[in-house]
Amino acid sequence: MRTSFRQTIFATTAILGLSGFAFAAAAAPPAAGNPTVVAPASSPAAAPAKPVVRQSQESTVEQQIADLHAKLKITPAQQAQWEPFAQAMRDNAVAIDQAFQGRVKALPTMTAADNVKSYAQLSAEHAKEMQKLVPAFQALYDTMSDSQKVVADQVFRNDAKRGAPAKHS
Repeated sequence: MRTSFRQTIFATTAILGLSGFAFAAAAAPPAAGNPTVVAPASSPAAAPAKPVVRQSQESTVEQQIADLHAKLKITPAQQAQWEPFAQAMRDNAVAIDQAFQGRVKALPTMTAADNVKSYAQLSAEHAKEMQKLVPAFQALYDTMSDSQKVVADQVFRNDAKRGAPAKHS
């Protein structure tokens, strides 16, 4: 399976966003006249005060981190630079999940203008989180051998060749 780092981040963001919409749909009250619709076992009020990435998303992020670690052939000597990068990916997933959850929670009462503003805020949050990855990845990239850099460059280029950014507009 060949995926680029950017695809990994975009996929993670998409998964987090879609799960947020699924959460909102599950938390919606039963439809009138439809007794087969069952409310979720726990209410949103029972959710923890600080949203966290749910297990399936954690597993996805961890799998993506492991895949990238293997593709880049991170050495034990590079672990000190790898860990901050991997943690930035985890933190990114949590922050984006929280942003999506906040948007999903507010969607039912948003006006169209509020919706556009909310989407802009979500996009800005995504950009902010992506910027946090830059110094962590640069520090890692600087420690890579020439052959590792070739692989890393190709992983990132593959995304551009496939036109993945256009999928997220």
